[in-house]
Amino acid sequence: MHHAVSNKILEQIYDKGILPHSIRPSRCKREGCSEAVRFHRHDNYPRKSVYRKGIGWVVGVRVQRFRCVLCGKVFSLIPPNHYKWQRADHSTQQEIASGQHESNALQEHFSTRTLQRWRQKWNKWIVQQLQFILQWLLRMKPGMTLDASASIAANPLRYLGFLLGQFSENRHESVTVTAVSRFGGWSILAIPQCLSVSLPMEPLISCQQGQAP
Repeated sequence: MHHAVSNKILEQIYDKGILPHSIRPSRCKREGCSEAVRFHRHDNYPRKSVYRKGIGWVVGVRVQRFRCVLCGKVFSLIPPNHYKWQRADHSTQQEIASGQHESNALQEHFSTRTLQRWRQKWNKWIVQQLQFILQWLLRMKPGMTLDASASIAANPLRYLGFLLGQFSENRHESVTVTAVSRFGGWSILAIPQCLSVSLPMEPLISCQQGQAP
């Protein structure tokens, strides 16, 4: 079962440096394996320092690996809000991409080219996925407001943030919703494990398939 990871659990991941026992994989990563419950903790390995919004560089985070009881596949469960190949969390990238953060403050940590790449890729991806995401949001909240101010509507990520802001519970960041939509494609198996524990994606994928959630 997919579930949202609370801020409290996220803090535990970074403070203790290891994934809490309450967080478990929601599926096996081996294609064709049907296991969704029985996974043993296998081992863990250190992650390079990661950058968190409002905190800075965090060291000592370890990535937990699990072994599927059914097929024996061993795989990693990356902490939510970070991709395997990136060191900055989604919150930091979102503020840069949406123009809500002074990039000068981050230039001592990341190159100008990296900051520009965040702006380009996230806004490009949200434009590509916005119609699917709108279908998903409207099915959950049919009466939601789509009209935003010109300044907000001009930036794809800020506009999606405006839409998500109308949900009082289980609100997720624009980049997380965009990533689930982009990686999800037509199959839950295509979504990275770190995103599968941070956002219930079945309704979103059903919109991409043109089916009712």
